[in-house]
Amino acid sequence: MDTTQEQSRMFPAHSTHVCIVNRSEVTEDTLGEILGVTAFEQHPLINREDVISVFYFHSGSLKNSGTVTIWHNKNQAAIKTSSATLSGEWVENLKVIVSEEQEVGWTMKGELVTGRIAMDINGSQGIYSCGQFFENFLDRMAVGF
Repeated sequence: MDTTQEQSRMFPAHSTHVCIVNRSEVTEDTLGEILGVTAFEQHPLINREDVISVFYFHSGSLKNSGTVTIWHNKNQAAIKTSSATLSGEWVENLKVIVSEEQEVGWTMKGELVTGRIAMDINGSQGIYSCGQFFENFLDRMAVGF
């Protein structure tokens, strides 16, 4: 799969995204460039020999704009938006970053959802539970963020 196909699969059509670094190994030569495009808070997490991707995204509002950094070799990721920062496990098939922090919420059908706080790669918050991402849209989920 080429880079364009991979990006189209990761980001929905309503989201503007730019791949800055695509699955690059951090070396002595690339470290400065990678530190230059990642959020300052993520710098201590970046080590030589990591395999990293960095995306900038904009989903129609300043609140849903930011940077996603993925450590492919560690199955970890971090996201920084203007209103939130989250790092944790990278769930590749859902394109979700999952923290260790727990949260409780309810679907609009009144179903209780307990799981870990998560964000998708467009900056939308929610709960990751039972292999699913329950996005915090008002019409889908009531979450105590």
